Amino acid sequence: MVMGWDRYSPRNFVFNAKLPQTITHERLEALGKPVEEELDKFANLMLPLNNSGKLGCLLIQLPPRYKYDPGHLEEFLSLLPHGFKYAIEFRHKSWLRAETWKALSKYNVAYTIVDEPLLPPEVHITADFAYMRWHGRGQRPWYDYHYPEKELRDWLPKVREVEDSVKTTYGYFNNHFHGYAVENGLSILKMLDRLTPAQEEALKHSRDHLKKAKEKPVGLGEFTRGGEDRATLVEILGTLMGETRLARSFTIPDDDVKVNEANVRVINATVRDYTLRMDMLSKTIVHDCGDWERAVETRQLCKHIGKVLLTISEKVALQWVSAIQENLDGWKFQQPKK
Repeated sequence: MVMGWDRYSPRNFVFNAKLPQTITHERLEALGKPVEEELDKFANLMLPLNNSGKLGCLLIQLPPRYKYDPGHLEEFLSLLPHGFKYAIEFRHKSWLRAETWKALSKYNVAYTIVDEPLLPPEVHITADFAYMRWHGRGQRPWYDYHYPEKELRDWLPKVREVEDSVKTTYGYFNNHFHGYAVENGLSILKMLDRLTPAQEEALKHSRDHLKKAKEKPVGLGEFTRGGEDRATLVEILGTLMGETRLARSFTIPDDDVKVNEANVRVINATVRDYTLRMDMLSKTIVHDCGDWERAVETRQLCKHIGKVLLTISEKVALQWVSAIQENLDGWKFQQPKK
């Protein structure tokens, strides 16, 4: 697959890849041979892009629970395979200190400059390139956020400051729901006088799309019929999934869902060929669809989970969604172990 990216992408196209969570989340605490093997495995996968000059860097996004531990960070950075560039994204404020910038500079690892609720939008240059990520603002989900023009313009001085300090700057909008990232990314390029004619056309198309979507928003009123419990369940699911995903849940045929067990302690179910297990005691949700892989980061339920919760007893479902909503950060979103 990586060889295909290399072969079929334009000559000057650049990819940036994120390290898998088996490294950054599951095996990060106990550094040693298992982590080193996973790092080498992923680096080997990326070699075709790296060798052709189409790989910008590898992004290391750390979990919010990873707090300041300079010795651990130093050991982890020393394990990174040579020959690649790296950017690191912290998600806990304890890392924002001079010692961190010194350690990153030592290994030429770029601090990821972010716009998000967890960290302040500080600019720190720690490598010969820069990496910026706009996740969105406000309450969950951050990623379902459209930056207005003023907020983008407020970032222009920071972007120019970064570009004056390094040779290469990578910028990503991660507010991908509804296509917001496309419009915001093209908009800030236009503000920087960087748009190509093709991108000008793409920007016009994306704005037309968002305008039409705003004029005809996804309506969930027809799905709330059936009493107060039903309406409350749909409302809470909307906050945990986003209305677009929730609407898709209703399109899944009832025959595709098989619930083997559903009570306030555990849910076991299948939706088509996908499996789902939810455990209230351990606050764990284990699922295996493609959208769920992204949900591990976005912290949103997918359409299959929504469908199962809409299928079981409304009383039981309400207990589940209320528990998840009250302590979303306390829940573990996982994929089945292979």
